[in-house]
Amino acid sequence: MPKRTIPIARLKVGMYLSGLDRSWFHTPFLRHSFLIKDEKEIETLRKCGVATVVIDTDLGKDVENEPSLPKNIPDPPAVQVTDTTAADDRPAQAPRGSEPSSARPSPLQLAAHFSEARQQRERWLAQAKALFEKTRATDIIEARDAQTIVDNVLKTVLERQAACLAVLGLGQLDTSLQEHGLTVCTLALILGKSRNFSNDRLNQLGLGALLHDIGLAKLPHHMIKRPKTMTPAQQALYQTHTQEGRRILQKSGLTAPDLLSMISHHHQFEKPAEPTAGSASDTDPVKLISVIDQYDELLSGQTGLPPMSSSQALSHLYQRSQTHAEWQALVSSLIRVIGIYPLYSVVSLTSDEVGVVAAITPGKAHLPYLYICRDKFQRPCIPPEPLDLTQEPEGSRRVKELLDPRRCGVNIEQVLEQAAA
Repeated sequence: MPKRTIPIARLKVGMYLSGLDRSWFHTPFLRHSFLIKDEKEIETLRKCGVATVVIDTDLGKDVENEPSLPKNIPDPPAVQVTDTTAADDRPAQAPRGSEPSSARPSPLQLAAHFSEARQQRERWLAQAKALFEKTRATDIIEARDAQTIVDNVLKTVLERQAACLAVLGLGQLDTSLQEHGLTVCTLALILGKSRNFSNDRLNQLGLGALLHDIGLAKLPHHMIKRPKTMTPAQQALYQTHTQEGRRILQKSGLTAPDLLSMISHHHQFEKPAEPTAGSASDTDPVKLISVIDQYDELLSGQTGLPPMSSSQALSHLYQRSQTHAEWQALVSSLIRVIGIYPLYSVVSLTSDEVGVVAAITPGKAHLPYLYICRDKFQRPCIPPEPLDLTQEPEGSRRVKELLDPRRCGVNIEQVLEQAAA
């Protein structure tokens, strides 16, 4: 087995850390899966009270002549050993030159991580739906329930970021309140992580993102999905949802200034930036949510425009942000975290073939490693055919565009499982 549980005393430079007996927020490391590069990292883990760790011997050194700890050792109170190895935390790129193909995550691993992220999102959607329905009925947010959702999303974002991003594309085009809130929450945490937010700021950002439209829970159901055309009276009613959301938060005892600002001012995209005190414009949580809120509304067609693909929505936001440098910086950050052709994305080639991205090439993000699932005549390829675009002759096959898996009918998980068969 490639994974072993060992005492911290046996951890050495060159080992690949896969899990700890401490929750992520009890250490200064945002990820608990990385290659140990120096003794300082090991000493930091010791000072955090870590007693046992999980290592992955496929990705780093093994313990010489030492048996792993038995799996049935009980965890310390209130913490657990977290196995955090993920496709996006290991070398999830097509290898350079002489690097072996085994450096890529296997399609079976990718399929498993994707399936896990999809199932987790379904559970979170059910929890968010119950949270919003209870708020509608009682006028009170169950803060503990909201915090549980944010904690779970953040933990999965830190461990399975690529899979989290991918399953967002499986949501309904006509989004519900819980679908929209959970998508904005997930993307906000990913973007906040990329901006090096502290654990506390990530937590508050996630809570504000999840609840940013909570005021809509008090509006008539038909208003939640924002009709394509609204009368002046409907428009005025819709605009009250930010004030309603702020009132509900205050009534529920959620009164942190940044949290209230995220609920009150998340419709400010493109307005001249007025940074929150102590926040740079590109790390202002209100503005982060404003950009992501617009992005998801473009995807689902909530802005009055036809639903867009991810690349179309990002391009649209970037063009609109040109007149304000601070907004342009945030949109550019969102483009970077989503990626040009992200892991798990479905793409069409200049040859009219269709494939699923299985690895990203370092320094050559436009030349990913794919599994071709449809040939140039759109006939299924079973099993899918691997294609490393870095090995294609100049002027040969290249990625033409990103496709929406919902519209083109590609089952990403099934393609990866077929590739592993």
